[in-house]
Amino acid sequence: MIVILLGPPGSGKGTQVDQTCQKYNLLPVATGNILRNLIATNNICEKSLAKMMGTGELFPDEIVNNLVVEAINNNVCNADYTYKNNYKGLLFDGYPRTVGQAAFLENILNKINKKVDCVLVFNIPHSMIVERITARRVDKTTGKVYNLISMPPPPEVIDNLIQRIDDTEEVIKNRLNIYKKQTEPLIEYYSKSNLIKNVDASKEFEITEKNISLALQEFV
Repeated sequence: MIVILLGPPGSGKGTQVDQTCQKYNLLPVATGNILRNLIATNNICEKSLAKMMGTGELFPDEIVNNLVVEAINNNVCNADYTYKNNYKGLLFDGYPRTVGQAAFLENILNKINKKVDCVLVFNIPHSMIVERITARRVDKTTGKVYNLISMPPPPEVIDNLIQRIDDTEEVIKNRLNIYKKQTEPLIEYYSKSNLIKNVDASKEFEITEKNISLALQEFV
């Protein structure tokens, strides 16, 4: 099963990734996390990536496409196209973000005899997004995502939490504008193949999790 999570920043995709992957034994391919790990190396090249992430701009297709190809090649056997480490599929979070990236992904999956099974579209009023994102915190050791309002961290990890460089209000508003312009057309793109499943992401974590399970049940 290959699943894509699609939705505006702050819609809760990242908080659902771990649970969904564990439940269905999927490998998460989260380009945002991959890029942040690259930036953490502090190489000169990666510093330019950090500057770009700090503005909310989308990364060039060449960069993210190469990261996705590497992730797929590292986790799919070339001989028989089976998944390594007993995974049963892939879950893409943060990719594709443009129609061009979607076409590239489709081509890569065709080469390994795979296809996208479902695109989960997280729907949420934009009025909730700024509040959500500015309250988001990440455990710098485990990478686990918390929210100071809706999903507060346990006391023992508070001192280990950081705010991502792209989680400021200014960056968020820019990212929402970019999403509307460049990413929303993906909904139309995938609708043509009847791959879209809408998820109300404005609810509590457990309700959203249940909605995801309902959307994916036919593919299990």
